[in-house]
Amino acid sequence: MRNHFTSKAFLVIACVLGSMSASAQDDDEAASVKVGKDGNVRVKAPGATIEARDGSARVRGGGVDIQADGASARDRDDDDAAETSSQSEGSLELVDSDRTVKHDCGEGGKVEIVGSSNQVILTGTCEYIEVTGSENKVSAHTVRRIETTGSDNNVVWKYGPKKGKKPSIDNTGTNNRISQAR
Repeated sequence: MRNHFTSKAFLVIACVLGSMSASAQDDDEAASVKVGKDGNVRVKAPGATIEARDGSARVRGGGVDIQADGASARDRDDDDAAETSSQSEGSLELVDSDRTVKHDCGEGGKVEIVGSSNQVILTGTCEYIEVTGSENKVSAHTVRRIETTGSDNNVVWKYGPKKGKKPSIDNTGTNNRISQAR
């Protein structure tokens, strides 16, 4: 089975290397790439370093230090950061696959789900739920607007924005099911 993370990491390194090499031509310090016998890669340019080893990658520079291990990523300076998802004041951004997440939208949180085969349970009142990808299952207590793209997504909501009102629904994908819970 192919390790998708490794191939993506090398793609990211190649893209960053190209831009860093171009910018390094104007600086005193040149960019460098080192590939070890064990396959580890280290890319250095003025103000930035990227390292890939043993299925993980680390990007440092410009005040940012991010470590990615396997399919999860975290900001090394923020131990409270959620893996592969970002949360702020009732909002959720989930970019992943095969995850099960329970989230409270509070009063008006925004939810964006990108990926496949995720199971997401939403409580509180969500301003909107946007689902992109395939075979995601989303259950929401209260929602004002639902948008789906991709295919075979299932979104179930219990209450609309006001008693007796349905949420606004925009379904531009194929075989997506959006329904009210019974």
